[in-house]
Order: sequence, then structure tokens, then C-alpha cells
Amino acid sequence: MPDISELLKDLLERLDLDQFPSFGRILDSMDLVAWTLVTLLVIALGLGLVLALSTRRTFITPDEPESTPGMLLDQLKRDPTYLPPVAILSRLGAEATVDLFEYGDQVESKEWRYKWNGVREELLRLLGEQNAFGPTYALARYYRSDDPQEPDTIRIRRTALVHKLGLERRLEPNPDGHPSQLRIRCHAAEVHGDLGFAGETYWLMPDEPAPPADGPMIEMEPVEFHTLQEAQVHMHIRRTPNVGGGFRLELHKRRKMWVVVDEDVEWVS
Repeated sequence: MPDISELLKDLLERLDLDQFPSFGRILDSMDLVAWTLVTLLVIALGLGLVLALSTRRTFITPDEPESTPGMLLDQLKRDPTYLPPVAILSRLGAEATVDLFEYGDQVESKEWRYKWNGVREELLRLLGEQNAFGPTYALARYYRSDDPQEPDTIRIRRTALVHKLGLERRLEPNPDGHPSQLRIRCHAAEVHGDLGFAGETYWLMPDEPAPPADGPMIEMEPVEFHTLQEAQVHMHIRRTPNVGGGFRLELHKRRKMWVVVDEDVEWVS
């Protein structure tokens, strides 16, 4: 076999590449214009490299907290408006969204709660629209109405309280320190039970006189059953004598769980 080095030497001679000038000769032959062009080329390459790295970093940074549901949940606990509610539910799932509810209902920062209230209402609406076991059970667990052994009226009333007031189920005392009251208008045969309200609770017949209230007040009307699977309850919430509202909550029973599927504001003052 012919020697490989001889073949390479013959190829270089044919292409005249053996006459290529050395690096030193190239440097000696460069003038001001050539050096200027080389400098501009180096600067352009450097800028291209820096911009490529910085642009890549810009796109990666927002995604980093979302790499796992746990990291996204931590980000939302810092700022509940970090993502729109639809994206929160789709990326977290129903169970982790309930964890966000339970955290948000306990935060006392007014700035955080101001951001959280609108997100919470929309998340509850989205979950209430999903007629699947996972979202239904997660929502019923948040409403504390997931025990099918309890009477339906108790579960419905507790669900309504949590839906409107959060897990704490309380209203702040008025400026004079008077605590809040919960007045429940009920039928004679309705079973009384613990709704977890943080204040005085009175079970009253529809026409029974109510005790005087010096502080915030919540009134719940008798539960109205349209069918065995559909019910509604009216609530009046008075935070002060001049500030309050009336609400109608529509509930459906899905897989033995009661969840709120619709809410109407009847009046606000």
C-alpha cells in the first residue's frame, strides 16, 4: 500500500495548499483596515454569544418554579395572581388547588387576601363545573362536606359557610368589639349540628324572633330542595349595619357529595 503521508503530500501539492502562508506572515501583512475588520468580527461574535445566553435565560426563568406542582404551589403562595385561575387548576390539579385554598384562607395579610379573593372565587367556580370524582371529592373535602353519614342539611349549610367565609368561617368583630352571630332559620324537623362557625350560632324557626345583634351577622334561610340531588340556600351577610349582601347558592349532590355549582348576588349595600 502506498504511504499515506506521501498521498497527503501529493494532494497538498496539487491544491497548492503547501504554499499557504504561515500565521506570522499573515499578521505581518495585516494593515489598519484588516485589524479593524478582525476587531469588529470578534466584538460581533462576543455580543452574539452574550445575547444568546441572556435570551435563553430569560425564557427559562419563568418556567423554573413550574417544573413541579410543589414548586408552583410555593410560587402561588407568594403571589396568587402569578397565573390565571384556569392555568392554576390545569397545572396543579384539584387536590393541590385545595391545598392552596386551605393556605389562602388562613393568610391574614390584607394585600395578599385582596389578590386572593378574586382568584379563589374563580377557582371555586371552575371546580364546581367539573362533574368528575377527583374534583368533586376535592371540593367536598374543602367544604368539609365529604362525610355521607351526616344529614344533608348540615352538609349543605357548612358548605355554604365555607364557600362564602373560607375555612375559618368567621367575621371580624365590629369596631366596638362585638362578636358576630350566625342565625339559622330552619324547619321544625331539621337536624341541628355543628357548622364550625366562629361565633354564636342560633337555630330559629322561620317566624321566631331573633336575639338582638350588636356586631356582624349572618342569616341562613331554610334549605330548599328542588330534588334529592339539587338544593339551594339563601344567605344574608351583614358586616356592618350599612355594609352587606344577599346571596343565593345553588348546590348539587354528586357521588354523595354536596358542592356549590352556582351563586347569585341578590343585593349589596
